[in-house]
Amino acid sequence: MVFQSVDDVRARMSVFAVVGGCLGFAATSIHCSNGAAGGSPDGGCATDQNGIQGGRDVFFLTVSDTAFAVGAADSGSAQPNVTLENSTTVTLTLTNVGSKPHDLVIVCQPTPNHSGCPTQSCFPAEANIAALQPGQSATTTFVAPFKEGPYAFTSDLPGDTETSPDGGVTGLVGEFLLM
Repeated sequence: MVFQSVDDVRARMSVFAVVGGCLGFAATSIHCSNGAAGGSPDGGCATDQNGIQGGRDVFFLTVSDTAFAVGAADSGSAQPNVTLENSTTVTLTLTNVGSKPHDLVIVCQPTPNHSGCPTQSCFPAEANIAALQPGQSATTTFVAPFKEGPYAFTSDLPGDTETSPDGGVTGLVGEFLLM
């Protein structure tokens, strides 16, 4: 291929960038259409920032009357946040070590866009766990969304969380951070 000028090189590179972008869009649009992913603020479908996705992870999560904690009931963990890759198949066991019922509800993440992708990205319904009585455990398996970012989770039973004047939520809260 012979280029006549720097402008000719730039023009051809621009065409390659558009074609490459379209191919990338086509590949990621599969994720937008499944309802588990969302769009990005620049109007395109979600992309994988670190190039790693999928796999399988097993997590244990406990909930007391005051906090969520990653780990088995006897682990001594106080960390309420779970970090995992996007599109991972997750097996999650929640154990209620508190004195009253608690559940697990994962909040959707807004994904504003102009490309026809969903306006929010959510974990599948089976990721949420219904109220557990004290001493009970429940295990669920699901695939995490493709859209990376933080997804808050709470126990939304009466008295488990409070909304502060600044709009934040306190109480039984944690976060899935998709990388």
